[in-house]
Amino acid sequence: MRYLAILGMLFMISLRTQAQYGPKWGPYIGTENLKGQADLLMADVMTPSGKMAPYTYSCSIQFNLGRSGGYCGLQYENVTDSLRPFNNIFSIWDYPNKVQILHTYKDPETYVDGFGGEGTGLHSHNDFGWKPDQWYTNVVRRYYAGGDKTYAAYFIYDHTAKRWRHYVTFAVPQENAFLGAAISSFLENFADDAKRTRTAYYKSYWAMDTTGKWMKPTDLKASAGPGNWKSAAYGNDGVALTSCGTENINGVDTTYAVTSTDIAPAADVLAPGKIYSLASYYDKANKKLHVDWTILASGAPQLAYKIGIYEGEGSNKPIKSMEGYGPEVRSVEIPDLDLDLTKHSYKVVVNLVDIFNRPVEAKDYDLHQYHP
Repeated sequence: MRYLAILGMLFMISLRTQAQYGPKWGPYIGTENLKGQADLLMADVMTPSGKMAPYTYSCSIQFNLGRSGGYCGLQYENVTDSLRPFNNIFSIWDYPNKVQILHTYKDPETYVDGFGGEGTGLHSHNDFGWKPDQWYTNVVRRYYAGGDKTYAAYFIYDHTAKRWRHYVTFAVPQENAFLGAAISSFLENFADDAKRTRTAYYKSYWAMDTTGKWMKPTDLKASAGPGNWKSAAYGNDGVALTSCGTENINGVDTTYAVTSTDIAPAADVLAPGKIYSLASYYDKANKKLHVDWTILASGAPQLAYKIGIYEGEGSNKPIKSMEGYGPEVRSVEIPDLDLDLTKHSYKVVVNLVDIFNRPVEAKDYDLHQYHP
């Protein structure tokens, strides 16, 4: 009897062990019939508070960029090892030419370093303190400013706070590389030996093509390798993914139709950018014009800028101008300007373009005489 009891215990332990694992790969979501080249990709992700587990990475956008690609999303670290375990990740794999990927901007709280393991590349994360039960739109925006590099900027829109934040920009070693319009998402247990159940919701997949046109998938396909996982439709344009756990939740590959009639992302996400403040002064000794501005975080982030200096009222031709790309640029110097503020009036005009390729309402500033 004792022998049979031991066998029974071993059998029950075996059943529990077999049930308590995740799929061999995935689970993934892939967009169907979202094709071509894109300047921008975006998708929403949310982690329900009652269905979360430590060591979870909810990748919102896995993307191709020229001859390589990357991924971004929300991560929940081990709460006992971090004061702020709720961070994001933005990473890009190395390119075939082996030229180093560089970061050209990082938020003051963003950490940047290389990564290894499943490929190599450049990694960033920011412990920005995302919250369960709240939606976050992840955005990848590529742009080309000439030369042998293409830039990829990472933004998140917080739907609760209704604020944008620019976390990092990478320069990748390929001339004028484009994003592929197709998007993938996945739910990963990256270090949880207990294999606890975890769930994430994904929705609102959009790609903006190179002409500024919005595209969305016709279907979303959920798939994974053998193991404990499942999927379900979420609203009319999303999927809920569940992975790991002690239940027998073996999922099957399933395709969900996107039935949303929206022709563009949500209105709050597309709220127009706005220049909040503008100031300028002329350094007569060095013949330089200094221009500084700020933008509202509630409006679409900046992509490009153009600054012009005009003489007299009603002038429509600048004495000199400067333009460039950079979501993070808020200050420029225009050199080699010989201005006489004692005899003439001058106006500084700032024009911006947001990450959705839309012009932002211009703002001007009357230049006053500089008093050292």
